[in-house]
Order: sequence, then structure tokens, then C-alpha cells
Amino acid sequence: MSLKKYLKRLEFIDFLTRKKATGNLEVFAAKNRLSKNGLLNVLREMKEMGFPIKYSRRLNSYFYEKDGQMVKSLFIERGQILSREDLKKIGNKDFKNICFSDITIFELCD
Repeated sequence: MSLKKYLKRLEFIDFLTRKKATGNLEVFAAKNRLSKNGLLNVLREMKEMGFPIKYSRRLNSYFYEKDGQMVKSLFIERGQILSREDLKKIGNKDFKNICFSDITIFELCD
């Protein structure tokens, strides 16, 4: 499978997981055109990469234990993300209120 196709599959899995719309393992695998074992392998790999994926019998869906989503870009041009030193230069001392935006640069959290 090509890397591009694999990443698109991960984006779709991420989307369904964030929406809590996966269904059980059999349904989730069918939505991704995978066998149950194939999907379990992908989910295992995602967990190894830090995705906090869990399954809820009550919801009958996989979900993320923490609020978040997959990063959309694998390449970030130098200068797109502010370092702590850059933040200090602009005078923002409250680093706890800095979040990633949808375009992978830091911004103040709501």
C-alpha cells in the first residue's frame, strides 16, 4: 500500500474516532475495507504512536481518551512553529494557554 493511501486511511480512522462513529470492530473494519485483524494492527500502531484510542461498549464506538486529533501535515516549514524562545520575545509568559491551530502554528487557546 502506498504511503499516501495509508495516511488517508489514518485520517479517516481519526475522523470516525473523533466523531465516535466507528461502530464495533467488525463495522469499523468494514468502513475501512480491512479485515478485523488488519484494523487491529492499524489501531495497535496508532496507539504506539501516541493516539489515546479506547473502545466503549456503551457507545459501541472507538473514541479518544483525550481531546485532540491527528496532525494534518507531516512536513512543517522552518519558522511555522514558534519556539519557547520566540514566545518569550513576544512577551507571552503563559505557556499553558498556547495550543496548536489547525494550520500547525501556535496560537492562544480559547
